[in-house]
Amino acid sequence: MHDMVPSVILALDVEDKNKARAILQATGDKLEWVKIGLQTYLRDGPDFVREVADSGKSVFLDLKLYDIPNTMAKALESLADLPIGMLTLHASAGPEALTRCSEFANELMPDTLLLAVTVLTSMDQEVLSSIGVSSSVEKQVNRLASLASEAGIGGIVCSPLELSRLRPLLPDKVKLVTPGIRPSGSETGDQRRIMTPGAARDAGADYLVIGRPILSHENPAVALEEIQNELNPATSC
Repeated sequence: MHDMVPSVILALDVEDKNKARAILQATGDKLEWVKIGLQTYLRDGPDFVREVADSGKSVFLDLKLYDIPNTMAKALESLADLPIGMLTLHASAGPEALTRCSEFANELMPDTLLLAVTVLTSMDQEVLSSIGVSSSVEKQVNRLASLASEAGIGGIVCSPLELSRLRPLLPDKVKLVTPGIRPSGSETGDQRRIMTPGAARDAGADYLVIGRPILSHENPAVALEEIQNELNPATSC
């Protein structure tokens, strides 16, 4: 069982900036981390990243960078001045790209945790096979996670179903960030490999990325509090 209480990261994937602001205001001080994804970043730009950071939130910029090594390193260079605490890139970009990004971040983005994406949580064995990957989902995740860790990447984004296998496989300092979290009774959406918050905590997650169960709730603050209470029952007594 994992002794640490994971932090909740709100996936702020909404239709416009005003909706995002309303959600942030509604969740209040109980929310520490916000994930800004590709949709929001392309629409609202770096100024919105700064706005969210200025409001006191830690920002997880989820761009899933994937290109040749030089382009990925240059992309990090263009993001270096942004107040971001986490940034994603694809582990399948390969060891050279991962190593160059790790070295750059260590020198010029020391406060940013780079996260390697292994196999997207919307992909199952059938989908993986359709793009020509003959390995099982489990072996592919293990391979990519180990490759990223060896390249110096500090965190892994993985399905909750891989947590119990990756935690002993990787060094303790490597953080595990887990989407595909659905509280009991909530809809699964397009996520195929999912788990409840409490189960993900016990399996070794350091951070839980949660969107729809909070965003679609009539009272986002209540939804967030219920999840945090499940993660740390002692605080709800």
